[in-house]
Amino acid sequence: MSVAVVEDPLPGKISVWRARWVLMRYGRPPEPPPQGVVVTGHLLALVTEVAARVGVAAPDAVVLTGHGVVRSWASRRRRLLIVGLPLLYCLTVDEIRALVAHELAVVDHRRAHLVARLRDLYEEAADPSRVELPPRAAAVLRATREFATALERKADQAASSASGLHTAARAVVKADLAEFEFADLAFDLEEQVWQHASAAIQDVHDGWRAAIRAGAVRASLDEDTRTTLMSRHPNLAGAIAPLAAGHFALRAADLVPVDPLTAADERTLARHVLRRSPAEWTTFAAVPATAWPGWVVRQARAVHDQVATLLGREPVGPGEVVEVLLTRLDELVAANWPAHPEPPTEPEDLDATPSVVVVMEAALTSRGWRRVHPATPGVLVSESGVGCDLHGVATSPTALADLRALLESPV
Repeated sequence: MSVAVVEDPLPGKISVWRARWVLMRYGRPPEPPPQGVVVTGHLLALVTEVAARVGVAAPDAVVLTGHGVVRSWASRRRRLLIVGLPLLYCLTVDEIRALVAHELAVVDHRRAHLVARLRDLYEEAADPSRVELPPRAAAVLRATREFATALERKADQAASSASGLHTAARAVVKADLAEFEFADLAFDLEEQVWQHASAAIQDVHDGWRAAIRAGAVRASLDEDTRTTLMSRHPNLAGAIAPLAAGHFALRAADLVPVDPLTAADERTLARHVLRRSPAEWTTFAAVPATAWPGWVVRQARAVHDQVATLLGREPVGPGEVVEVLLTRLDELVAANWPAHPEPPTEPEDLDATPSVVVVMEAALTSRGWRRVHPATPGVLVSESGVGCDLHGVATSPTALADLRALLESPV
Protein backbone atom coordinates (compact mmCIF):
# COMPACT_ATOMS: atom_id res chain seq x y z
CA MET A 1 0.00 0.00 0.00
CA SER A 2 1.56 3.32 -1.03
CA VAL A 3 1.43 6.40 1.17
CA ALA A 4 1.03 9.79 -0.44
CA VAL A 5 3.70 12.29 0.61
CA VAL A 6 2.27 15.70 1.41
CA GLU A 7 4.84 18.47 1.24
CA ASP A 8 5.05 20.97 4.08
CA PRO A 9 3.19 24.16 3.22
CA LEU A 10 4.94 27.51 3.00
CA PRO A 11 4.07 30.33 5.44
CA GLY A 12 0.38 31.13 5.29
CA LYS A 13 -0.29 27.46 4.46
CA ILE A 14 0.24 28.03 0.76
CA SER A 15 1.26 24.71 -0.81
CA VAL A 16 4.49 24.31 -2.76
CA TRP A 17 2.42 23.42 -5.81
CA ARG A 18 0.34 26.60 -5.45
CA ALA A 19 3.47 28.74 -4.92
CA ARG A 20 5.03 27.38 -8.10
CA TRP A 21 1.84 28.03 -10.05
CA VAL A 22 1.66 31.64 -8.83
CA LEU A 23 5.31 32.21 -9.77
CA MET A 24 4.86 30.65 -13.21
CA ARG A 25 1.74 32.75 -13.82
CA TYR A 26 2.86 36.10 -12.45
CA GLY A 27 6.53 35.94 -11.57
CA ARG A 28 9.75 36.61 -13.40
CA PRO A 29 12.82 34.38 -13.77
CA PRO A 30 14.89 34.17 -10.58
CA GLU A 31 17.34 37.01 -10.04
CA PRO A 32 21.05 36.09 -10.10
CA PRO A 33 22.93 36.29 -6.79
CA PRO A 34 23.88 39.86 -5.85
CA GLN A 35 27.41 41.01 -6.63
CA GLY A 36 29.01 42.63 -3.61
CA VAL A 37 31.87 42.32 -1.15
CA VAL A 38 31.99 39.06 0.80
CA VAL A 39 32.00 39.75 4.54
CA THR A 40 34.40 38.38 7.12
CA GLY A 41 35.34 39.51 10.61
CA HIS A 42 33.00 41.21 13.08
CA LEU A 43 29.90 41.32 10.90
CA LEU A 44 30.11 37.66 9.96
CA ALA A 45 30.52 36.75 13.64
CA LEU A 46 27.47 38.86 14.52
CA VAL A 47 25.34 37.14 11.86
CA THR A 48 26.41 33.70 13.10
CA GLU A 49 25.62 34.69 16.69
CA VAL A 50 22.17 36.04 15.74
CA ALA A 51 21.28 32.88 13.82
CA ALA A 52 22.13 30.77 16.88
CA ARG A 53 20.26 33.12 19.23
CA VAL A 54 16.94 32.98 17.34
CA GLY A 55 17.27 29.35 16.20
CA VAL A 56 17.47 29.80 12.44
CA ALA A 57 19.96 28.55 9.88
CA ALA A 58 23.02 30.69 9.26
CA PRO A 59 23.44 31.91 5.66
CA ASP A 60 25.99 30.39 3.31
CA ALA A 61 27.60 33.82 2.92
CA VAL A 62 27.16 37.44 3.97
CA VAL A 63 27.63 40.07 1.26
CA LEU A 64 28.01 43.83 1.59
CA THR A 65 25.97 45.98 -0.77
CA GLY A 66 26.15 49.69 -1.48
CA HIS A 67 22.42 50.20 -0.92
CA GLY A 68 20.91 50.96 2.49
CA VAL A 69 19.16 47.63 3.01
CA VAL A 70 19.41 44.32 4.83
CA ARG A 71 17.90 41.63 2.62
CA SER A 72 17.95 37.85 2.22
CA TRP A 73 18.38 36.02 -1.08
CA ALA A 74 17.98 32.33 -1.83
CA SER A 75 18.35 29.83 -4.64
CA ARG A 76 17.84 26.08 -4.51
CA ARG A 77 21.39 25.62 -3.22
CA ARG A 78 22.44 28.85 -1.48
CA ARG A 79 21.12 31.34 1.04
CA LEU A 80 22.76 34.75 1.20
CA LEU A 81 22.36 37.68 3.55
CA ILE A 82 22.91 41.08 1.92
CA VAL A 83 23.86 43.87 4.33
CA GLY A 84 23.95 47.51 3.25
CA LEU A 85 27.08 49.42 4.20
CA PRO A 86 25.13 52.69 4.74
CA LEU A 87 23.18 51.06 7.59
CA LEU A 88 26.36 49.86 9.29
CA TYR A 89 27.42 53.50 9.61
CA CYS A 90 24.27 54.70 11.38
CA LEU A 91 22.43 51.85 13.16
CA THR A 92 23.48 50.38 16.48
CA VAL A 93 24.70 46.82 16.97
CA ASP A 94 21.36 45.75 18.46
CA GLU A 95 19.42 47.36 15.61
CA ILE A 96 21.54 45.52 13.04
CA ARG A 97 20.95 42.30 15.02
CA ALA A 98 17.20 42.82 14.69
CA LEU A 99 17.39 43.38 10.91
CA VAL A 100 19.67 40.36 10.47
CA ALA A 101 17.31 38.12 12.46
CA HIS A 102 14.34 39.39 10.46
CA GLU A 103 15.93 38.46 7.14
CA LEU A 104 17.39 35.13 8.26
CA ALA A 105 13.90 34.11 9.39
CA VAL A 106 12.55 34.86 5.90
CA VAL A 107 14.72 32.16 4.29
CA ASP A 108 14.60 29.74 7.22
CA HIS A 109 12.57 27.23 5.22
CA ARG A 110 13.29 24.09 3.24
CA ARG A 111 11.93 25.85 0.13
CA ALA A 112 13.68 29.14 0.82
CA HIS A 113 14.03 29.98 -2.88
CA LEU A 114 10.24 29.86 -3.32
CA VAL A 115 9.67 31.93 -0.19
CA ALA A 116 12.12 34.62 -1.30
CA ARG A 117 10.62 34.83 -4.81
CA LEU A 118 7.05 34.94 -3.50
CA ARG A 119 7.95 37.75 -1.12
CA ASP A 120 9.51 39.76 -3.98
CA LEU A 121 6.38 39.19 -6.06
CA TYR A 122 4.08 40.30 -3.23
CA GLU A 123 6.11 43.43 -2.43
CA GLU A 124 6.12 44.48 -6.08
CA ALA A 125 2.33 44.15 -6.23
CA ALA A 126 1.84 45.89 -2.86
CA ASP A 127 3.93 48.93 -3.82
CA PRO A 128 2.41 51.78 -1.73
CA SER A 129 3.37 54.39 -4.34
CA ARG A 130 0.74 53.07 -6.76
CA VAL A 131 -2.19 55.39 -7.41
CA GLU A 132 -4.35 52.65 -8.91
CA LEU A 133 -4.04 48.88 -8.55
CA PRO A 134 -3.65 47.13 -11.94
CA PRO A 135 -5.56 43.83 -12.41
CA ARG A 136 -2.33 41.80 -12.39
CA ALA A 137 -1.23 43.32 -9.07
CA ALA A 138 -4.66 42.71 -7.57
CA ALA A 139 -4.49 39.04 -8.59
CA VAL A 140 -1.02 38.68 -7.10
CA LEU A 141 -2.16 40.21 -3.82
CA ARG A 142 -5.13 37.85 -3.59
CA ALA A 143 -2.83 34.87 -4.15
CA THR A 144 -0.03 35.92 -1.80
CA ARG A 145 -1.41 38.21 0.92
CA GLU A 146 -1.96 35.47 3.51
CA PHE A 147 1.49 34.06 2.76
CA ALA A 148 3.15 37.47 3.08
CA THR A 149 1.42 38.29 6.35
CA ALA A 150 2.41 34.96 7.92
CA LEU A 151 5.99 35.32 6.67
CA GLU A 152 6.29 38.86 8.00
CA ARG A 153 4.91 37.88 11.39
CA LYS A 154 7.52 35.13 11.64
CA ALA A 155 10.30 37.53 10.62
CA ASP A 156 9.10 40.27 13.01
CA GLN A 157 9.06 37.76 15.85
CA ALA A 158 12.65 36.77 15.08
CA ALA A 159 13.70 40.45 15.08
CA SER A 160 12.04 40.93 18.48
CA SER A 161 13.69 37.79 19.84
CA ALA A 162 17.11 39.02 18.74
CA SER A 163 16.99 42.55 20.17
CA GLY A 164 13.65 43.19 21.88
CA LEU A 165 10.39 44.54 20.52
CA HIS A 166 11.17 48.25 20.79
CA THR A 167 14.67 47.95 19.37
CA ALA A 168 13.33 45.93 16.44
CA ALA A 169 10.68 48.61 15.78
CA ARG A 170 13.29 51.37 15.83
CA ALA A 171 15.52 49.31 13.56
CA VAL A 172 13.00 48.89 10.74
CA VAL A 173 12.02 52.57 10.90
CA LYS A 174 15.59 53.86 11.00
CA ALA A 175 16.64 51.51 8.19
CA ASP A 176 13.82 52.79 5.99
CA LEU A 177 14.69 56.44 6.69
CA ALA A 178 18.44 55.86 6.27
CA GLU A 179 17.93 54.13 2.92
CA PHE A 180 16.11 57.20 1.60
CA GLU A 181 18.51 59.76 3.10
CA PHE A 182 21.57 57.93 1.79
CA ALA A 183 20.15 57.64 -1.73
CA ASP A 184 19.30 61.36 -1.70
CA LEU A 185 22.75 62.41 -0.52
CA ALA A 186 24.54 60.06 -2.92
CA PHE A 187 22.51 61.42 -5.86
CA ASP A 188 23.44 65.03 -5.13
CA LEU A 189 27.11 64.25 -4.50
CA GLU A 190 27.33 62.27 -7.72
CA GLU A 191 25.80 65.13 -9.71
CA GLN A 192 28.25 67.65 -8.30
CA VAL A 193 31.31 65.48 -8.88
CA TRP A 194 30.21 64.51 -12.39
CA GLN A 195 29.65 68.14 -13.36
CA HIS A 196 33.12 69.06 -12.11
CA ALA A 197 35.27 66.11 -13.17
CA SER A 198 33.19 63.87 -15.49
CA ALA A 199 34.10 61.08 -13.09
CA ALA A 200 32.26 59.04 -10.48
CA ILE A 201 32.84 59.49 -6.78
CA GLN A 202 34.53 56.34 -5.53
CA ASP A 203 34.30 56.92 -1.78
CA VAL A 204 30.65 58.01 -1.70
CA HIS A 205 30.08 55.77 1.33
CA ASP A 206 32.85 57.55 3.22
CA GLY A 207 30.96 60.75 2.48
CA TRP A 208 27.84 59.24 4.04
CA ARG A 209 29.85 58.18 7.10
CA ALA A 210 31.27 61.71 7.41
CA ALA A 211 27.76 63.17 7.17
CA ILE A 212 26.52 60.84 9.92
CA ARG A 213 29.46 61.68 12.18
CA ALA A 214 28.96 65.40 11.68
CA GLY A 215 25.22 65.22 12.39
CA ALA A 216 24.37 66.50 8.91
CA VAL A 217 21.72 63.82 8.27
CA ARG A 218 18.36 64.76 9.79
CA ALA A 219 15.79 62.01 9.26
CA SER A 220 12.12 62.67 9.92
CA LEU A 221 9.20 60.24 10.00
CA ASP A 222 6.04 61.30 8.19
CA GLU A 223 2.67 59.70 8.82
CA ASP A 224 2.49 57.98 5.41
CA THR A 225 5.81 56.23 6.08
CA ARG A 226 4.74 55.30 9.61
CA THR A 227 1.48 53.80 8.30
CA THR A 228 3.29 51.87 5.56
CA LEU A 229 5.81 50.41 8.01
CA MET A 230 3.10 49.45 10.49
CA SER A 231 1.27 47.62 7.71
CA ARG A 232 4.46 45.93 6.52
CA HIS A 233 5.47 44.80 10.03
CA PRO A 234 2.29 43.63 11.80
CA ASN A 235 4.08 42.25 14.87
CA LEU A 236 6.00 45.50 15.34
CA ALA A 237 3.15 47.90 14.54
CA GLY A 238 2.25 48.51 18.18
CA ALA A 239 5.82 49.60 18.95
CA ILE A 240 6.17 51.68 15.76
CA ALA A 241 2.97 53.69 16.38
CA PRO A 242 4.19 55.78 19.35
CA LEU A 243 7.69 56.47 18.04
CA ALA A 244 8.42 60.19 17.74
CA ALA A 245 10.91 61.98 15.51
CA GLY A 246 13.44 62.08 18.33
CA HIS A 247 13.93 58.33 18.06
CA PHE A 248 15.49 58.62 14.61
CA ALA A 249 18.73 60.45 15.08
CA LEU A 250 21.18 58.67 12.79
CA ARG A 251 24.38 58.75 14.82
CA ALA A 252 27.77 57.09 14.65
CA ALA A 253 27.57 55.38 18.05
CA ASP A 254 27.73 51.72 19.13
CA LEU A 255 28.26 50.52 15.57
CA VAL A 256 29.25 47.14 14.18
CA PRO A 257 32.97 47.43 13.34
CA VAL A 258 33.57 47.44 9.58
CA ASP A 259 36.85 46.29 8.09
CA PRO A 260 38.59 48.90 5.87
CA LEU A 261 37.63 48.65 2.21
CA THR A 262 40.10 48.44 -0.63
CA ALA A 263 39.80 50.89 -3.52
CA ALA A 264 38.35 48.06 -5.64
CA ASP A 265 35.75 47.30 -2.97
CA GLU A 266 34.81 50.98 -2.76
CA ARG A 267 34.19 51.07 -6.51
CA THR A 268 32.14 47.86 -6.36
CA LEU A 269 29.84 49.32 -3.71
CA ALA A 270 29.69 52.74 -5.38
CA ARG A 271 28.51 51.12 -8.63
CA HIS A 272 25.46 49.82 -6.77
CA VAL A 273 24.18 53.36 -6.18
CA LEU A 274 25.46 55.28 -9.22
CA ARG A 275 23.12 56.10 -12.08
CA ARG A 276 25.82 55.57 -14.71
CA SER A 277 28.68 53.17 -15.48
CA PRO A 278 31.76 55.36 -15.24
CA ALA A 279 35.07 54.88 -17.00
CA GLU A 280 36.80 57.32 -14.67
CA TRP A 281 36.80 57.50 -10.89
CA THR A 282 37.75 60.18 -8.40
CA THR A 283 37.65 60.72 -4.64
CA PHE A 284 36.59 63.50 -2.31
CA ALA A 285 40.25 64.26 -1.62
CA ALA A 286 40.96 64.72 -5.34
CA VAL A 287 38.13 67.24 -5.89
CA PRO A 288 39.33 70.80 -5.08
CA ALA A 289 37.56 72.45 -2.17
CA THR A 290 36.71 75.39 -4.44
CA ALA A 291 34.51 73.13 -6.59
CA TRP A 292 31.87 72.54 -3.91
CA PRO A 293 30.39 75.95 -2.97
CA GLY A 294 28.92 76.61 -6.43
CA TRP A 295 26.23 73.98 -5.96
CA VAL A 296 24.76 75.44 -2.77
CA VAL A 297 25.11 79.00 -4.08
CA ARG A 298 22.98 78.14 -7.13
CA GLN A 299 20.32 76.61 -4.89
CA ALA A 300 20.36 79.64 -2.60
CA ARG A 301 20.01 81.95 -5.61
CA ALA A 302 16.81 80.13 -6.60
CA VAL A 303 15.36 80.76 -3.13
CA HIS A 304 16.50 84.40 -3.33
CA ASP A 305 14.59 84.81 -6.62
CA GLN A 306 11.47 83.23 -5.14
CA VAL A 307 11.57 85.66 -2.21
CA ALA A 308 11.99 88.52 -4.70
CA THR A 309 8.82 87.34 -6.47
CA LEU A 310 6.90 87.59 -3.20
CA LEU A 311 8.34 90.97 -2.21
CA GLY A 312 8.19 92.53 -5.68
CA ARG A 313 11.78 93.66 -5.21
CA GLU A 314 15.22 92.31 -4.47
CA PRO A 315 15.57 91.19 -0.83
CA VAL A 316 18.08 93.05 1.31
CA GLY A 317 20.69 90.35 1.68
CA PRO A 318 20.40 86.80 3.01
CA GLY A 319 19.03 88.03 6.31
CA GLU A 320 15.77 89.15 4.73
CA VAL A 321 15.54 85.91 2.70
CA VAL A 322 15.83 83.90 5.90
CA GLU A 323 13.32 86.15 7.65
CA VAL A 324 10.76 85.49 4.89
CA LEU A 325 11.42 81.74 5.03
CA LEU A 326 10.89 81.72 8.78
CA THR A 327 7.84 83.99 8.95
CA ARG A 328 6.06 84.02 5.57
CA LEU A 329 6.61 80.56 4.08
CA ASP A 330 2.93 80.01 3.16
CA GLU A 331 2.84 83.34 1.31
CA LEU A 332 6.10 82.50 -0.45
CA VAL A 333 4.78 79.17 -1.73
CA ALA A 334 1.49 80.75 -2.86
CA ALA A 335 3.31 83.57 -4.71
CA ASN A 336 5.58 81.21 -6.63
CA TRP A 337 3.20 78.31 -7.26
CA PRO A 338 -0.26 79.90 -7.57
CA ALA A 339 -3.15 77.46 -7.90
CA HIS A 340 -0.73 74.51 -7.96
CA PRO A 341 -2.57 71.34 -6.82
CA GLU A 342 0.49 70.03 -4.93
CA PRO A 343 2.84 72.92 -4.15
CA PRO A 344 6.16 72.07 -2.50
CA THR A 345 6.41 72.38 1.25
CA GLU A 346 9.76 74.12 0.77
CA PRO A 347 10.60 76.48 -2.12
CA GLU A 348 13.95 74.82 -2.72
CA ASP A 349 16.13 72.31 -0.98
CA LEU A 350 19.47 70.57 -1.24
CA ASP A 351 20.20 67.03 -0.01
CA ALA A 352 16.80 67.20 1.73
CA THR A 353 18.16 70.22 3.61
CA PRO A 354 15.69 72.99 4.58
CA SER A 355 15.86 76.12 2.47
CA VAL A 356 16.82 78.19 5.52
CA VAL A 357 19.96 76.11 5.93
CA VAL A 358 20.77 76.37 2.21
CA VAL A 359 20.56 80.18 2.25
CA MET A 360 22.56 80.44 5.47
CA GLU A 361 25.26 78.10 4.17
CA ALA A 362 25.61 80.06 0.92
CA ALA A 363 25.92 83.32 2.84
CA LEU A 364 28.60 81.98 5.15
CA THR A 365 30.42 80.23 2.29
CA SER A 366 30.86 83.62 0.62
CA ARG A 367 32.70 84.74 3.77
CA GLY A 368 35.14 81.83 3.82
CA TRP A 369 33.30 79.16 5.77
CA ARG A 370 33.49 75.59 4.39
CA ARG A 371 31.75 72.31 5.08
CA VAL A 372 33.65 70.07 7.46
CA HIS A 373 33.40 67.50 4.64
CA PRO A 374 31.91 67.92 1.15
CA ALA A 375 29.11 65.55 2.18
CA THR A 376 28.03 67.51 5.29
CA PRO A 377 25.43 70.10 4.19
CA GLY A 378 24.86 72.71 6.85
CA VAL A 379 27.77 71.66 9.08
CA LEU A 380 30.52 74.22 8.54
CA VAL A 381 33.86 75.38 9.88
CA SER A 382 35.32 78.88 9.63
CA GLU A 383 38.84 79.73 8.48
CA SER A 384 39.82 80.08 12.14
CA GLY A 385 38.47 76.61 12.96
CA VAL A 386 35.16 77.58 14.57
CA GLY A 387 32.45 74.99 13.90
CA CYS A 388 28.77 75.68 13.24
CA ASP A 389 25.78 73.35 12.82
CA LEU A 390 23.26 75.36 10.81
CA HIS A 391 20.55 72.72 11.31
CA GLY A 392 20.48 73.59 15.00
CA VAL A 393 20.66 77.31 14.27
CA ALA A 394 17.77 77.13 11.77
CA THR A 395 15.44 75.45 14.27
CA SER A 396 16.30 77.84 17.11
CA PRO A 397 13.76 80.51 18.17
CA THR A 398 16.58 83.01 17.64
CA ALA A 399 17.51 81.75 14.16
CA LEU A 400 17.48 85.13 12.43
CA ALA A 401 19.52 86.83 15.13
CA ASP A 402 21.95 83.91 15.19
CA LEU A 403 22.45 84.11 11.41
CA ARG A 404 23.11 87.85 11.54
CA ALA A 405 25.60 87.31 14.34
CA LEU A 406 27.41 84.69 12.27
CA LEU A 407 27.52 86.98 9.22
CA GLU A 408 28.89 89.84 11.28
CA SER A 409 31.43 87.83 13.27
CA PRO A 410 35.08 87.59 12.16
CA VAL A 411 35.90 84.45 10.22
